[in-house]
Amino acid sequence: MAEVIESHFPTWPWQYWAAERPSAVALSFDGQSFGWAEVAQRVDDYAQGLIEQGVKRDQLIAVVAANSVSVVWLLLATLRVGARIVVINPRFSAVELERQLAALACDFVWYPSKQAGVPSGYTRLQLLPAKQPRLVPVTWQPTRAATLTLTSGSTGLPKAVVHSAQNHLSSAEGLLERMAFDADDSWLLSLPLFHISGLAIVWRWLLRGARLVLCPPQQLEQSLAGVTHASLVPTQLQRLLAGGRPTNLALKRVLLGGAVIPVSLTEQARAAGIECWCGYGMTEMASTVTAKLADQSTGVGYVLPNRNVAVRNGEAWVSGATLCLGYYRNRMIFPAGETEFDGVRWFATKDLAFWQDEELHISGRADNMFISGGENIQPEEIEKVLMAHPEVDQVFVLPVEDHEFGSRPVALVASGQPFTSELAERLADYMAEQVSGYRRPVRYLPLPETLGGGIKISRAMLAQWLTTQ
Repeated sequence: MAEVIESHFPTWPWQYWAAERPSAVALSFDGQSFGWAEVAQRVDDYAQGLIEQGVKRDQLIAVVAANSVSVVWLLLATLRVGARIVVINPRFSAVELERQLAALACDFVWYPSKQAGVPSGYTRLQLLPAKQPRLVPVTWQPTRAATLTLTSGSTGLPKAVVHSAQNHLSSAEGLLERMAFDADDSWLLSLPLFHISGLAIVWRWLLRGARLVLCPPQQLEQSLAGVTHASLVPTQLQRLLAGGRPTNLALKRVLLGGAVIPVSLTEQARAAGIECWCGYGMTEMASTVTAKLADQSTGVGYVLPNRNVAVRNGEAWVSGATLCLGYYRNRMIFPAGETEFDGVRWFATKDLAFWQDEELHISGRADNMFISGGENIQPEEIEKVLMAHPEVDQVFVLPVEDHEFGSRPVALVASGQPFTSELAERLADYMAEQVSGYRRPVRYLPLPETLGGGIKISRAMLAQWLTTQ
């Protein structure tokens, strides 16, 4: 496998690009732009500021915040001092946040000054330049633990997945060997940095020395007009194209994820001159594992460079240069459930999979399956059928307890129109023609908007919400 780190970056990526392309625009936000030389200088200033506040190598900084330029500066400055960083969803409840911070045993916490709800008892950092500028005495070591990313967590407390810079850059390299992204391009940071798909955007930017663009969520559609690349969920692309191709749109390529992708949407995008890419990935593998140009096939694409995929007993196993260092617990890194075959570390994904014409197909999660009247129900199979209905934008199928059958499926539906009893009846009629009786949802409910806010909606949170209905 290619060792992108040694061949491309003998030093910190932003310092490399500062030497190669000092005046090229590297970062844009709120009408401001920074060249690579300015980025490198500012990162060193903030890194020295962290050292002056007591931050040391291998310590953990927890960032409780939505995307902002401050979070980007803090991410790079943390790496620069050899510390580790974890970005936490600011929408966590106070109880959830306190449990997560306690489990991480973080050394410092950073959050915006106006943000409330962060537990006391933690040393709070500030993002400040150095009082006495001097060289930061930490060298570029790409194999060291650098970032922690919380998994969505099907049950219990989310796991903290540890990656090195080498993991992240190997992930970026493999995708960009298939999906063109050059130094003159720009990628919108449209996904949260507390999700691996948002963090991966930063490392693609660093690998290529291109331009990273930040924007407030309410200005997403406006910002999409001025960038060449974006990572989106299907509903975001649907909103962008709702009135046809916007004028002066620079967008060339979109990486879609987070939900089943309607073919009608990708065809509409293609007609507007936008390539739609889709794939399959996970936190443990530093984001994307397989990818392809979206097409009629229900497969998730082909294995990218720097990764390996095997299907054993109907389950996808993954390995390669992007596989995480492990899980973080009690200030230590523990193996992420890996098993060695022929001297290679493999990770069991729990995703049910099969090959067809060398393309990987994912049929669902082994831990999502439930039994109804003695029959195995795989929710993702029902969701694929429902997604083919023209009025369905997104759907999740979950089990509810039933005295006679044990469990029955219920569908939570997002639609481009208001959810009504008439829509529920149309969906029920449609499913009566498409699937056998035991696989038909017994109820159709609107997907709660309050549980969104990212690329991935937690089934565990939806299941908890469903018990209250």
